[in-house]
Amino acid sequence: MTKTSLALVVALGTLAAAVSPAQAVEPYSSSPSQSHAVRSSGGYDVIVGGVKRATVAVSDPAYTIRSSSSADGAQAAVISDFDGTSGSSLSTVDRYGKSRFVARGAITSAVFHGSTLAYADGENVVVDGVSVGKLKGRAPQLLGFTTDGTGLLAVQHPDVADDSTYVGSLVRFDVKSGAAKPLITSDSSSLYRDFKLVDVKGERHVSFIKHNEIYRCGGAEPQWLGLASEDGEVRSLVGETRHHYRSAVWSTDGARVAYEVMGCVSDKTLGPDQFAGFNGVYVQDLATRKASRVVEGLSFNYALTGIDGDEPVIGSPAKGYVKASGLRAASLDGEVTTMGRLNRAEYIHQLWDTRNEFNGNSSCGPTSAVIDLVTYQLTNEFGVQVPQPTSHYSKWGRYITDEFSNRGTTFNRTMNDWDRVGNWKGAHGWITGYYCPGNRPCASWESERDFLARNGAAVQQGNFTPAQVRAFLDQGKFVIMSGTWGSTAGHLSVVIGYHDNGSFYVHDTYGAGTDGSYDGANQLYTWNYIAPAQMWAA
Repeated sequence: MTKTSLALVVALGTLAAAVSPAQAVEPYSSSPSQSHAVRSSGGYDVIVGGVKRATVAVSDPAYTIRSSSSADGAQAAVISDFDGTSGSSLSTVDRYGKSRFVARGAITSAVFHGSTLAYADGENVVVDGVSVGKLKGRAPQLLGFTTDGTGLLAVQHPDVADDSTYVGSLVRFDVKSGAAKPLITSDSSSLYRDFKLVDVKGERHVSFIKHNEIYRCGGAEPQWLGLASEDGEVRSLVGETRHHYRSAVWSTDGARVAYEVMGCVSDKTLGPDQFAGFNGVYVQDLATRKASRVVEGLSFNYALTGIDGDEPVIGSPAKGYVKASGLRAASLDGEVTTMGRLNRAEYIHQLWDTRNEFNGNSSCGPTSAVIDLVTYQLTNEFGVQVPQPTSHYSKWGRYITDEFSNRGTTFNRTMNDWDRVGNWKGAHGWITGYYCPGNRPCASWESERDFLARNGAAVQQGNFTPAQVRAFLDQGKFVIMSGTWGSTAGHLSVVIGYHDNGSFYVHDTYGAGTDGSYDGANQLYTWNYIAPAQMWAA
């Protein structure tokens, strides 16, 4: 059966129109050594120290570019056609706008030490044009050189076929020998993410977020904001919380840390709006431990990128960069209506459309699969009455948690939920297992494909380009994506359409901006925000 399309074509409102006068702010102008890219009519402008250096075109409207610069701002490294994980080529641009081609490949990152340029091309580490060794795993990323220039600080990820591929570990890569020395390693008890390089009081540090679960709101153990020396010695752990940190940045004087935080549901009876007054961007004074919320809510267009004095900086290549002061995420994201194609799809929330006693924090993969199948390969309702956000009948909720039979298979495998409670069957029991660190249930990518196929879907699995995804959508298919979705961890949701500006319409199984809210239908996300690592077209 072909999935149907909503044929709507209307104008896209601009950001300026979406931000009220009280919200409007001046674009952020960075220091001379900072570089970023901002969308323009010709592609993306490379900005260094607030000054435009060059304009770089992209081959697809979904792609961006990523740039970094030398400490003196003399050179900027530009990765073109960046897809959230890697780009297709690397060039440098000097202060006069002169460009020099460096390399073509799967370029994940590029960093300077003086005039020395290092970059990662897949697993290969190249310094000044010479291959010096390998960093194993999926899409390793260089953070920067060590102070003495003899090593590189880098993040490695496992190359596995489940959501633990998003788990990161910090290593020191020796430029001379090519050896990678572990510094901060994720294991079964501690998972690390959001590694960033920061010089605090003139000394090189690495910031990170520490947790013991892969999913954003899994389990009862706290998360921490951490700061370590370049040798991996943890110097500071602050901000203990059982809620979810999306990202964090530290001030160079060591006095403040800014962070994005999302409330985690532990009591479903309180409903999805219980954290409306809590989610947002905060700045904490480390001396007094006092934190102030400077952005209400979490934007999926603007991410936390830096801190300037006591003001955090938020932005994106698509929208630009602004200082965050008294802003609302809803105003920043604005109201966007359909251009392009939007396939009709049923929406199901992994928390608020499943059994009340079921903790669906680890059930994004099963929920995404059911969204793809219902009304097409799963034609009969299989519902449950649920009390939140208001009492309603979830027409498809039991497909996620209960045994059912379809096309010759009985889906009766059992698996605990995220609280390790119950023996849930259906999509959750079939797709999730103890695959991820901490012996917690998460989605197996092969089981995702198997569940779709056994229910009659013609599945193609792989790493597709944005153009290929749009082609699948034009055929009436949906595309399930596993990605980072705003620098959190592993998450799966369903792409149901696309916009002419390069963004994609998503039925987000965990709410708008993956923030736990109920309204996750028809969200418009950039490819860079999703940063997909695996996809299923069905």
